[in-house]
Amino acid sequence: MLAHDHAVPRIEITPVVGIGELRPGDDLAEVIAERASLYDGDVVVVTSKVVSKVERRLIVLETDDPDVREAARLAAIEDETARVVAHGPGPLRIVQTRHGFVMAAAGVDASNIARNELALLPVDPDASAELLREGLRERLGVEVGVIITDTMGRPWRNGLTDAAIGVAGIRALTDPRGETDVYGNVLGVTRVSVADEIAAAADLVKGKLSGIPVAVVRGLAPDGKLPDDGLGSRELVRPAHEDLFRLGTEEAIALGREDAAGADAVPPPLHADAVGVISRMPRGDVASSSVREAFLGFLAARPDAMWRACVAGHLTASAIVIDPSREAVLLTLHPRVGMWLQVGGHCEPGDHTLLDAAAREAREESGIGALSFDPVPIALDVHPITCSLGVPTRHFDVQFLAVAPADAEPVISDESVDLRWFSWNDLPPRAAAEIPQLIELARERLQA
Repeated sequence: MLAHDHAVPRIEITPVVGIGELRPGDDLAEVIAERASLYDGDVVVVTSKVVSKVERRLIVLETDDPDVREAARLAAIEDETARVVAHGPGPLRIVQTRHGFVMAAAGVDASNIARNELALLPVDPDASAELLREGLRERLGVEVGVIITDTMGRPWRNGLTDAAIGVAGIRALTDPRGETDVYGNVLGVTRVSVADEIAAAADLVKGKLSGIPVAVVRGLAPDGKLPDDGLGSRELVRPAHEDLFRLGTEEAIALGREDAAGADAVPPPLHADAVGVISRMPRGDVASSSVREAFLGFLAARPDAMWRACVAGHLTASAIVIDPSREAVLLTLHPRVGMWLQVGGHCEPGDHTLLDAAAREAREESGIGALSFDPVPIALDVHPITCSLGVPTRHFDVQFLAVAPADAEPVISDESVDLRWFSWNDLPPRAAAEIPQLIELARERLQA
């Protein structure tokens, strides 16, 4: 396969037969190694279902009652969903998973599995693909690519096809932009999802009813060396700021109606509260004072600044939550930005004050009801983001301090990938850049 192209003279696709039923704890690499003849440069394509089985990503029910199973399926979809994209007819939901995939039912599957079981997607499909690749190298001494697939629908097209959700040992996406075609035209848009093409082609010998979960694709690397950028499947997930269709029609209309109440020319009482709260903040150094004046200037220019419908930017409210020992901070792993942040979010029409908004968001995202707030914000921050509005905008974030009660047990919400206490001196590697400064400001405020 050429460095920037994906075409090769010829490929062979062969099913791996005789695998049979796999169960939790089985050694998938050993099973494949015993039944497949592999060479350097081959690509092993594996249905995600068998990976989920061996990795114990199963929900096992005590009954095969279809009603109980359906209720469990809907609950599992809710648990695996990071964001609802669209509601279809009946129970159909198109959602974004915690991996970033947009798919029906969050990948929760009730087919090709026991009638009292449900299968969830692997926790980290790229890691699963790399583990299988290493296992095949250890057993057979070969350097292969591995693609883990799942069935997906496609916008504007009927019919399902397999697509790659986990990739190891092969470049998932070619990028020939800037290259010149045979007519002298410079390519400006074309990128090819080689991993998805391989996944769909391999399904022609695996199928949905044949009971064959693994295939081998040969010929993509005539020299035995597959191009690999080490990025796995992450390049296949479209970033939010490039997604022109982040919401279904009904969801977009609902969001517009929700925000319409805040788009009037007359500022709402929440707007006046924001002006008052920010005006009364202590004057700090030149930099913080400049940010304060920028907030007040934006509020003066935009009567709709409190609502997410304000595309130029809008105010948000967040809280740095400290535990009673004053040695730990509660952070949430945000599914959209992929970083550990303080809890917080958009203002809503029911919020009467900025403190109301911060407290509501903190309760919703932390699961802790009895938080004690300092009514005076500790900091202001402006950052670019593509939020639930779906287009690039700015958040003018007003940041409060809250202290949790003793023995508070946080409860993760569907707006978060993870939620944990961290020691002030041992923050996670992906903590947002402003977290240490917020902690320092919180410590100063608590000691005042």
